[in-house]
Amino acid sequence: MQAIFALTIKKTITLLVLVGPVSMIPIFLASAEALDLNAKIRFARTIGLSVTVALLVATFLGMPILGLLGVSLGAMQVGGGVIVLLLAIAMVLGKESTFKGSPAVITENGVTEAAIVPLAIPLLAGPAAFSYVMGNSAWQSYPELIHVVAPILIVGVACWITFRLACEAERTIRQSTLDVVERVGGFILAAMAIEMMAAGLRGLFPMLVQA
Repeated sequence: MQAIFALTIKKTITLLVLVGPVSMIPIFLASAEALDLNAKIRFARTIGLSVTVALLVATFLGMPILGLLGVSLGAMQVGGGVIVLLLAIAMVLGKESTFKGSPAVITENGVTEAAIVPLAIPLLAGPAAFSYVMGNSAWQSYPELIHVVAPILIVGVACWITFRLACEAERTIRQSTLDVVERVGGFILAAMAIEMMAAGLRGLFPMLVQA
C-alpha cells in the first residue's frame, strides 16, 4: 500500500505540472473578464469538472482505442514523452501559450460555455496530459486503481481551487510571479519527460534493460 501511495503522489505531481493550472490563470481571467464574482466562481468549478471528466475518459478509453489502431503502450509513452519535453522547453522559454496553440478567448454576453472548450480542452487537458494518463493507465487489481484515478481527481480539484482563488486575488497576482512558477515547473517537467521516454524505450526495446 505504501508503494501505491508513493506512486499516487508521483503521478499527481507529474500530472499537475502537465495540466499547469497556475500558468493558465491569465487566460482564465481573460475569458471570465466580463463576469461578476459569482459567475467566475461557477466558471472555475465547471473548468475543474471538465478537466477531470476529459482525463478520466482518456484514461479508460484511450488505450483501447489505441489498441484498435495497433499502437503499443511503449510507443505511447515515448510519443507522449516527446510532447511533454517540448512543452517543458516551451515553459522554460516562456512560449507555453504558443506551444499549446492558445487562441484568442472572446466572451460574449457573459456566456461561459463557449470559453470552456479552449481553456479546459486543449489548454489544460491537452495532448501532454492525455498522453501521460493513457500511458500510465495500466492496473491489475482494485487497490492499484487508486494511483490511476486519484491523481486525476486531485488535479481536477486543484484546477478548481486555483481558479477559485484567482477570482478573489485577481488584482494582486503579478505576471512576474506567474513567470517564475512556469519556468521552475518547466525544469521539473523536462526531467519527468525524460523518465517517461526512458520507460517507453524499455518497453519497446527490452534489450535496453539488460544493457
